[in-house]
Amino acid sequence: MRMAMLRAARAVLMAVFALFVAAFVGLSVYAVLQFGMWWPTRFNLGATTRLVLAALTMLPFLLLFTVLNWSKPTGWIAARFNRLVEPIDRALGR
Repeated sequence: MRMAMLRAARAVLMAVFALFVAAFVGLSVYAVLQFGMWWPTRFNLGATTRLVLAALTMLPFLLLFTVLNWSKPTGWIAARFNRLVEPIDRALGR
């Protein structure tokens, strides 16, 4: 019973970790998309011009995101979750 509870707790922590990492990356991309769509509306331009400016704004950021080294911020999150999972793993090893 205790082993099953420890395994379930570890599975829940790992699922929360995956959600945190996905939320971090997703919100980073979402922020760039929102900014790219927002700032051209500040000027009195046509719809086509606003969309072209939005695309020109977002393209460099989205290209940067594809080559960005996500291991540093996600590694920081992983280190925090590792501190939570370590005691569970030690208890499972006994």
